[in-house]
This record gives sequence, C-alpha cells and structure tokens, in this order.
Amino acid sequence: MKPFRLSRRAVLRGLGGAALALPFLEAMGCSKRLAPASEQAGRAAFGLEFPKRFIVLYTPNGTVPPDFWPSSSTFRDGEELSPILAPLKDHNRDLLVLGNVSALSALTGPGDAHQKGTGQCLTARAMQEGDFPGDAGLSCGWADGISLDQEIANHIGTKTRFLSLELGVLVYGATVGARLAYRGPAQPLPPENSPYAAFDRLFSDLSVAPADATRKTEQRRAVLGKVASDYDRLRKRLGAADRLKLDGHLASVEDIASRLDRGSAPASPACAAPALTPDLDVDKVASMPELCRLQLDLIAMSLACDLTRVASLHFTNSATTKVLSFLGPDITEGHHPMAHNGYADQVNRERLTRISRFYAEQLAYLIARLKSMPEGDGTVFDNTVIFWTNEHADGNHLRKNIPYVLAGSAGGHFKTGRYVVQQKEVAHNDLLLSLLHAMGIEADTFGDPDFCTGPLVGV
Repeated sequence: MKPFRLSRRAVLRGLGGAALALPFLEAMGCSKRLAPASEQAGRAAFGLEFPKRFIVLYTPNGTVPPDFWPSSSTFRDGEELSPILAPLKDHNRDLLVLGNVSALSALTGPGDAHQKGTGQCLTARAMQEGDFPGDAGLSCGWADGISLDQEIANHIGTKTRFLSLELGVLVYGATVGARLAYRGPAQPLPPENSPYAAFDRLFSDLSVAPADATRKTEQRRAVLGKVASDYDRLRKRLGAADRLKLDGHLASVEDIASRLDRGSAPASPACAAPALTPDLDVDKVASMPELCRLQLDLIAMSLACDLTRVASLHFTNSATTKVLSFLGPDITEGHHPMAHNGYADQVNRERLTRISRFYAEQLAYLIARLKSMPEGDGTVFDNTVIFWTNEHADGNHLRKNIPYVLAGSAGGHFKTGRYVVQQKEVAHNDLLLSLLHAMGIEADTFGDPDFCTGPLVGV
C-alpha cells in the first residue's frame, strides 16, 4: 500500500489567524530528530518545521568592558561568566558572546557618535544628511537603509498577523536616538512604550462588545467543530504513533474551545493573554522594572501565539539622561553622563556595572519565559535567537569590540555556550549577515557592502 502523506493544505489549516495546525506527524515526513540535515532543510522549505523567531534587545551607552567579557571560552551552566553576565548563569550554554566585532559603519558619515551608533545598529549603513542636532554642532537625518529585523520580517513574518513588533521602555521623542527599526531608508518605526496599548493591539479580539463576542464565539465554535470532524476522519488513516499525537493535539483543541467560550483565543497551550499591572505610569523611571517585564511578557506571548515572529525592545534612548534610581539611592545622575565619567573611578564603575547587570537580568527573564513555553518536544526558545546589542562598547563612544551577545541557537544554527573572538577585527555587518543566514535567508552582504567580508567565522 502506498504510504499516506498529508498535504501542505492540511498542515496549514488554521482558525481565524490563530494557527491550529496539525502537530508534526510522521505522515508529514516530520520525524524531526532522526532525519538527516538535508531532509530537515527540505521540510523547512515547505513549512514543516517549527517557525524560527528573531528578537532584538537594544541597550544604550555601552558597557563596562572589564566587567562584561567572559573569562573563559566555553561556558558551563551555573558559573558566573563576569559581573555583568552573572544573571545569565542558568542559561550559559544558550549564549554566544562575540568578540572583536566592531561597528565600523558607525565611524563614518553624518551625525554624532550616539546618532551613528543607534541609527546604524541594525542597518549597518551611514546616516543620511539631515537636521537632527547632535553633539559638537554635528547633525544627521534618519538611517539610510532597512534594519535587520525588518529584512528578516519580510521573509519570515508574512504569514503572521503582525509582520513585526516594536516595543520600547522610556523611549521619548521622534529623534534618531529613539528609533531602532527601519522599513527602509528614512522610514523609521516608532517603538510602543505602553504595554497597555501594545496589549490592545495584540489581543484586540479579546476585548469586543458582548454581541460581537457572542457572534465571534459561535463562528469559532463552528470552525472548531469542523476541525474536530476532519481530525476524526484523518485519525483512521494514521499509524499508532501518529494517532497518539493527534489525540493529544485534539485534546488541546478542545481546551482551546473552552477558552474561546471564556473570551481568549490561544494558538497553543502556552498562548494566553498576559495580565497587566493596572495604572502603571509608563513615563516614570520608577516604573521601569515592571515595564520591562510587561513588555518582555508581551513579546514572549506574541511569539507563542504566533502573532509575530520578529520583535524588538528598545530600552531607553541612546544618550538618555534618565536617572535609573530604582537601582539604588547612590545613582543620582543620568545613565549617559555617568557613562561618560568612565570606569576608572571604582564607585562609578560599580554603578555602571549595576546598570548593565540589570539589562542582563532582563535577557535572562526573557530566556526563561521562552523556555517555559512548550513546542513539540522542546520549547519556543529552541527555535529562537535573541540579539542583545548596544550602540557603543563603552560610555566614551568606543565603537570597537561592541558587547554583542546572542542567546538561543535559532533551531541549531548557532553553536552556543561559547565566547568566540574573531581572529581579526570584523564589521558588525558580518554579524548581521550571520543572523540573516540563521533565519534561512540567503544573502551575500547586509548594510553597506564595503564593510562586508562574509558571515562570522566559528559561530
């Protein structure tokens, strides 16, 4: 008898944009763990693998290099890699710390150091000429190219409700230092500072008028009934192993049905609208710890619900003067002027390290959230890569040896748990190109081709 195979259409069956696709069955050719790499690549081309996701976390004003860089080249979970990376110790094997990668494209063109550092962070191109005022009488316009996240979104984000998600924490003003993502030259995308507004946008279908809610429920229940009927017919054509998988998946569908009746529409057991802290002032520095967690929760849930596969979180403006006093009463001046004071003074060094450590804590929180979300035999994190980036290496505008960190292997593309130093200095264009390749996007260069030599070696 000819082996039974499921069609692409069956795999893609969904419910109102919230994918209720079949689990990965042997009938689809999806024995993922045992398949050779060439076969897995072929399946990915037909959408039979779990989707890859890409997240950017941007933090400003550099770091404290001697307190950032790891002391070893291979990582073990539980060891403190450095004072700044210590909060990530439970995830060490998921990290790839990259050395000798510099923002060379940010050393040329219009603008001051912060403008160039932020504007080229994901575009890797010189800024346009313009009237945004900078330090020392310098000025510039917007960035002159598409940002990496948007390039990736154009390839992997077209089947989700949102092409990408741009969030911020205490980002203010329509200036170069307040923009990270660009749809194209001089096309900046503003980040959403308010988790309340982001929640409404992401989960708007959960907050509808009673009559509309009833109509939506009836429509969804009818589709769910059709899905269950289709599954029952399909079950009779499957082998024993696939029947067990399908039975478990149908149980999840029935659970989704009951949740829909209560007004939520998850795409998987991990998909549920997160709770929001009421009456949080999104413009107050004191709210920053809670704002960070809320925005990270929204990113995590938007991935679990497959609302988007590309997201970014912009932590404050570059050159921000916000005083992060919630980290201690001894922090009484803005992060930017503190960073300019450098780390030769031990007291200032400890304060700056505390700030960078806080940002590492946010990355650790996001990793843990994604790891808590089941997907097949693994978790959402398994097919995700998080790019932690900065516009400088330290507070005095050093743009060489930027503290770049990747978290997650992007489905096994990156070999994590290591500190990899390039043998010779390379432009971060090559790092961005490597991230494109990790997402399955073929390209020879990214950003200004004059700075590209190819993907990073040894990652």
